[in-house]
Amino acid sequence: MYRISVDSLKPGMVLGKAIISDTGAVLLNRGVKLTQFYIDQLKKLGYDAVFIEDPDTSDIVVEDDLNERTRRKAVQHIRALFSVPLNEMKDIKKSTVSEIKKSIEKGRIKEKLADSKALKNIAAISYEIVDEILDSKMLSGLVSFKRYSDFTYKHCVDVTVLSVAIADKFLYDKTKLVELAKGTLLHDIGRVLIDKSLYEEPRKLSKEEFEIIKTHPTLGYITLKDIADIGIIAAHIVYQHHEQQNGQGYPRGLKGDNTMPLPSKEIKKGYIMPLAEIVYAANVYDALVSPRVYRSAYTPDQAFFIMKRMAGTHINREVLKMMFEIIPAYPLGTTVIISSGRYKNYIGVVSKIHSDALSRPVIRVMFDDRRKRIEPFEIDLKENPHINISGIII
Repeated sequence: MYRISVDSLKPGMVLGKAIISDTGAVLLNRGVKLTQFYIDQLKKLGYDAVFIEDPDTSDIVVEDDLNERTRRKAVQHIRALFSVPLNEMKDIKKSTVSEIKKSIEKGRIKEKLADSKALKNIAAISYEIVDEILDSKMLSGLVSFKRYSDFTYKHCVDVTVLSVAIADKFLYDKTKLVELAKGTLLHDIGRVLIDKSLYEEPRKLSKEEFEIIKTHPTLGYITLKDIADIGIIAAHIVYQHHEQQNGQGYPRGLKGDNTMPLPSKEIKKGYIMPLAEIVYAANVYDALVSPRVYRSAYTPDQAFFIMKRMAGTHINREVLKMMFEIIPAYPLGTTVIISSGRYKNYIGVVSKIHSDALSRPVIRVMFDDRRKRIEPFEIDLKENPHINISGIII
């Protein structure tokens, strides 16, 4: 299978991975033969790319970092829990931030959350996610297919997967990983308390509107901080997931020191907690490789290039180094274009990844420089250092 733009889909193509809705329901299952109606619906719903089955790539199996059942449950549980404060505040949702804070501090929302089945489900799914991610030597580098309206829920799951995988490599024990998972699953709960037009309308925000968006970590923190089943670690992950190494993040302008975020690291006053440094990096990566209302998704290699420029100032350098060791720049099944050598401008699909050379995969070349389909052949970039590639979505 390989990844293809929804705009390039043609009737008769076979879907390679299921499309999951924002409620966790399967919209189109793997193996479905696409019709023009299905293609039009995918475009209408806002999906930008899918995986398709193909005779020349049938042996390329792209595995999810979470099994489909776990991912669906996680999305459903997040949606259910986020709906608790959303429903309680629907009448004042577009009011000022100070009014939203006052409503939260009255305590009714906290009571509803503390008593909700959704909160217990979040705790349970956190254990399941940690169990699936533990001891993974390498992540797929791929995130769930998102559309604008369900970005928040699926984004929370994808950030959780990546954060847990990174923290595991820094030797956090399972108890701390579960706390981390709870915090990352809930890290954007404050977003639902803010007017969604600020996130979903393709327009430039005013300075005042961006200041409102910057309050969502605080809103999330004060919503969760006194709930015993959430815990202080998870609540502070929600609070600190937009803090940067240079102290220019929000909401409190905490700093980082670019050292390894180990379990034993001392948290100094005015500094970011280590787990939140991990979540910040994971949050940036997933936001970059996902489509947004104002831009298309970046490819993983483009995201890495952007994040390298953020290292030391925004992102903890040691966290980024660890990310590069467990996420391939060119994930399995993604399309790439050859940018140098004899086959310049030929297009292929990543067919194999070397665990010891994540940026030098095996490429199955399938299209010539005029994008005409050819008899496939493979090039191992590990053995051909003079050939370079760039990620694309055809």
